[in-house]
Amino acid sequence: MLLPGMAGTVIEDGMPVVFTVRTAHQAGTYPDDEEGIRRMFGMLEVGLRSGVEVLDVESAWDDGLTDALLRLAEERYATQILGSHHVVGRESSMEEAVGFYRQCHLGGRAHGAKVVLSVDDDSKDAMALDAGLIAQSLCASSVPPQPVVPNVALLLGEAGQYSRILNERFTPVTHESLPFVAAPGQLTANEIMATRLVMGVLKPRKFGILGHNIAYSVSPAMHGAAFAAAKLPHSYSLLDMENVEELIKSDFWNDEDFGGLSVTIPHKQNIMPYMDELSDSVKAIGAMNTVVVEKDEDTGKRRLVGDNTDWRGIHGPLERRLGGSEGKDGRGAALILGGGGTARAAAYAARELGLFPIHWNRTPGKARELAEAFGGAAVETLDEDCGGDDGTTCLGEALAEASGVEGTVPVAVISTLPAAAGFVLPQWLVDRSSASSDDNAGAAGKPVVFDVNYKPYSTPLLEQAEGMGCQVIRGSEMLW
Repeated sequence: MLLPGMAGTVIEDGMPVVFTVRTAHQAGTYPDDEEGIRRMFGMLEVGLRSGVEVLDVESAWDDGLTDALLRLAEERYATQILGSHHVVGRESSMEEAVGFYRQCHLGGRAHGAKVVLSVDDDSKDAMALDAGLIAQSLCASSVPPQPVVPNVALLLGEAGQYSRILNERFTPVTHESLPFVAAPGQLTANEIMATRLVMGVLKPRKFGILGHNIAYSVSPAMHGAAFAAAKLPHSYSLLDMENVEELIKSDFWNDEDFGGLSVTIPHKQNIMPYMDELSDSVKAIGAMNTVVVEKDEDTGKRRLVGDNTDWRGIHGPLERRLGGSEGKDGRGAALILGGGGTARAAAYAARELGLFPIHWNRTPGKARELAEAFGGAAVETLDEDCGGDDGTTCLGEALAEASGVEGTVPVAVISTLPAAAGFVLPQWLVDRSSASSDDNAGAAGKPVVFDVNYKPYSTPLLEQAEGMGCQVIRGSEMLW
């Protein structure tokens, strides 16, 4: 993210940014006279241009300025809008609370609504809390055409701390190491989660990873540690099963506490018929790695959604490295190694990034299948020159054809091959990359090299890439 006015400072962080300008009468300090509000909207536009993930827009101000900002966001940016309203120093009636929530929906243009109310003393806490929760419920079922959006419902002060425990989404927290809280009544994440656990607000859920011959998987240890750190009462099991039918008949699958699954080989396709819905990425990739359990709003019964998060795990790290480089105009190439389900996810991610995928697999037919499904080219060899007219396709010629320039290298290399394969790039590509300038990446530059294996930590390919001076991405970053 580039912040204008900060000497070209670039914030490189995988964490999403919420950009807020909080005015004086909305629990902040920014001037809210006519000139102050005009300047505030100018600052919000700076946040928008900076590419922040979420823009907090106070809903109480000038309709014209608000509309202009929202139109700019809708036309040019992917930033999500959080409509907000804070009431400080006085209580609100239930009717007012309902109005604030609807106001924060910004006429159906907000992606989320945040309302923070005040309460005078403990005796009136329950009444104010009821008003907030009822307002939240009313807005969640607001009539079309306004979409249903997530709502944040909070009460200020110590008397309102219970609302922070009950609030389901995006609860603002403080941290034990901070010298003071940012808002009256703010709690730490540990305090909130511990209280939710004691109160039984959090229902224990059973999760697991489904696969076969997966004794090596670190997923149970990883998820177990995460649940413990976040004070979540959930469990995560290793489900080593030869066939999917064994799972479908099991108590684990049919238990009402079943919370979802990670899915790995060889079941990424076999489990698909048992889903109630498949995401667009699963339909395109033809494989899934996640079972999401939802509740059907009409029947109240559980609903199973198959999703594929592999492509996001590939897309995110590459996007952070490539940024707005020439991959965006469709002329940069990504060399994708392998022909299985993860290679399909890599091809989908490359396509979403605007890259031209070049597929190679030891079985040429699988590479051709990927090219037919996701576009790009399939090559039979990784040679620089095909050396004849026998119809053999090679990497050197595919790169030149993709870019229209001789002597190019891919902007990215994505290997989905097993670590045991010991794959390394051909020497000619190493020489071409090593002789190039970092400032010319993607033409005759150094590729970003991504190996999806997270065990072992270093593979021959990654060691080779580091020796070339390339940026490398390890498979563990897919989980960030």
